[in-house]
Amino acid sequence: MDQKIFTLGLPTETVSCYLLLAGLADQELPLTRPEVTRLWTGDGPGLDAALEELERRGIIAAAKAAEEPLRLLPPEVWRD
Repeated sequence: MDQKIFTLGLPTETVSCYLLLAGLADQELPLTRPEVTRLWTGDGPGLDAALEELERRGIIAAAKAAEEPLRLLPPEVWRD
């Protein structure tokens, strides 16, 4: 997890989604949509919005298909 996530002014739900993804990555678990959905405590539209914002900011690279993993990108490529 990179502390930069807290300086971007993102909504709390988006930061929570990043923390969930970073936690999965730290445990070397798959960053697939089904795995993330299983652990997400919010609603589906909230998860969709958080993932879209993370992708828009260059924090993640979205999967092409639901069963493919998301990828966390290095902080150097994140957009403010």
